[in-house]
Amino acid sequence: MTAVLAAAVLGIDALAPGALASTPPHSGQGAGIRQAPVVTSVVPDERLNAAWRAFGDSGGGWTNHRGWAASDGTYSATLPGRRVAWLLNDTFLGPVNADESLPKDAGFVHNTIVTAGRDGLPETTLTGGTHDAPQSLIGETPSAPPWDPSGTNDTWYWNGDGIMDGGKLRLFEYAQVPTDDPPPWNFTWVRTDIASFSHDLRNAKVTHGYDEGNVSWGVELTRVGGYIYIYGVESGHMHVARARVGHLVDRSWEFYTGSGWSHDSTASARVTDNVGASYSVTEVNGYYVLTTSDAYLGHDIYVATAPTPVGPFTNRTDVYTAPEGGGDIYAPYNIAAHPELSRPGELVISYNVNSQKIDDLYANINNNRARFLDLRFGR
Repeated sequence: MTAVLAAAVLGIDALAPGALASTPPHSGQGAGIRQAPVVTSVVPDERLNAAWRAFGDSGGGWTNHRGWAASDGTYSATLPGRRVAWLLNDTFLGPVNADESLPKDAGFVHNTIVTAGRDGLPETTLTGGTHDAPQSLIGETPSAPPWDPSGTNDTWYWNGDGIMDGGKLRLFEYAQVPTDDPPPWNFTWVRTDIASFSHDLRNAKVTHGYDEGNVSWGVELTRVGGYIYIYGVESGHMHVARARVGHLVDRSWEFYTGSGWSHDSTASARVTDNVGASYSVTEVNGYYVLTTSDAYLGHDIYVATAPTPVGPFTNRTDVYTAPEGGGDIYAPYNIAAHPELSRPGELVISYNVNSQKIDDLYANINNNRARFLDLRFGR
């Protein structure tokens, strides 16, 4: 089982001194007039599912067929010109065999980006290093996969969500270090950084972010008015911060306290509970739709709604059971929404699939590829 899978399943109410004056959170356009959206159907997005399968089977856009084969993470960000960057973690590299098995000497890196056009269909894989000797795009590259005792993993990054701000792609990065715990739990999160990428997405400057209060910030980023709302998770609880547009990398965030905003990160309040290690909050029909899995093991995807980016959220509704989940196969986790690919009244989301037995991935690499769904809403 990959370390990202392990991370996915592991995983202050009053204003502090110096808190900002209480201000009402921004409501979605029409909130209070329109009815909250209700999921009426959930169907697989066969276009995206087929495109990613073909992309991995054919070599991830590289002529030597050693590009993307499978991964988890599966965040997305809109680039200039409405192109799409897919932000991926623990990535297996090709070539994939004709029966969709993967050679055990295939490459492995901790993070990659896959670029796509306006339609979101994958085009090519971006890594560090070269096509013949690929490395993680950000941070260190393992000398062998984490489950191989001959390898070394000193410190590495897993991608969080990303967004264009100040003319650059700002990508949240979760720094991990190994521990003496038994595999696959032999790692721990130590801090969250932000990588600011050059226009070609090849070079990045890393800035230290906030990590007080054991909150992993950047699992979701949503632009609302003049702010970027930054969502975090702490032991299955949602936290919310915000930064002025153009100032995401500045240490000038405001943290939601439950009744207002404070510059004190330790005043951040738990907004709602039982969210997964990765979840999404997206505006749909003037309301904010939370999509998440369970905080721990489970096979369902849930939806809740709120009139503002910080709640209050309704009780969760179970809308989908991942058919892949069961036995050693774990699904769903790392729920991510992709509004840039969604039609009005719908929301494209993805979830990841993995296995507790690494041999399941080598035998069928589809066991480590994301699945895409279309959530359709009524009122």
